[in-house]
Amino acid sequence: MALRARIRIGRLVEGRVLEVGVGTGLNLSHYPASTDVTGIDLSPKMLAIARQRAADLDLKADLREMDAEALDFPDQSFDSVVYSLCLCTIPDPVRALREGLRVARPGARMIFFEHVRSNFLPVALLQELINPLMVRFLADHWNRRTLDMIQAAGIELDIVRRAWLGVFVLAAGRAPRPR
Repeated sequence: MALRARIRIGRLVEGRVLEVGVGTGLNLSHYPASTDVTGIDLSPKMLAIARQRAADLDLKADLREMDAEALDFPDQSFDSVVYSLCLCTIPDPVRALREGLRVARPGARMIFFEHVRSNFLPVALLQELINPLMVRFLADHWNRRTLDMIQAAGIELDIVRRAWLGVFVLAAGRAPRPR
């Protein structure tokens, strides 16, 4: 699922791209050559790996240490915003979504590759059981209802693909347009 999701992300992005949670840059090789990529992450160590990966790919990428809850970009700066396995660790994912929408142009592609609370009850119950340990030791929420948060933010999803018993999801939609 992970490799296929990353390839699909590269096919879905348009224009100027912001990747929130760029991490070590595993998505970078899948973006089209014409893509202008900006990636943010809180981890300087992960960003160092992403910078090396971008250099090895001969890809111009603006990779910055930044908090997803307080993006340092002007409104409506990006044609696509990608969230990659980060909404599970961001303390206030709703705020991070609002920030992504703020910097997205109206109608911008919004793409999400995340682990979420499963839609299979036995798996969801197991996630609920292990979540306190995951949060305590890894700051990782395995039971977030991320798709609900995304839709509550006003993003109408046109793609939702689940894998691994509903735990991983690739979803995409568009930033709302003004009425």
